[in-house]
Amino acid sequence: MEILCKLAEDRDIQSEQDTYTDDEKNYLCRFCNSMITSADQRISVNDSHSHIFANPHGFVFEIGCFRRAKGCFYFGQPSNEFSWFTGYSWQIAGCRSCKNHLGWYFSSKSDLFFGLILDRLVFL
Repeated sequence: MEILCKLAEDRDIQSEQDTYTDDEKNYLCRFCNSMITSADQRISVNDSHSHIFANPHGFVFEIGCFRRAKGCFYFGQPSNEFSWFTGYSWQIAGCRSCKNHLGWYFSSKSDLFFGLILDRLVFL
């Protein structure tokens, strides 16, 4: 699903100088093949990298947790409603290139990460 939105501001946490080396495994956007993140950014949240959740509308998502995703942007006001991770608010995350919805950006007072929908990524 393509997200059509006007970004009020780009508040990403990654430096534009961040780069990935050729020997790192990469995660690309399934829709446009743009670089999203790399395997070295995989993290565990609540003792697991991947999680399966349903949203309030019954849509089920398998997400993977990543410390950084320089190929993503996030937008909207942080929300605590229906957060899948206790103590974290969320915002929608999309591909910087094609603007498709790739997951969510989760933040708390002391931590942050991206929860990316795994079937919307290609691993190379």
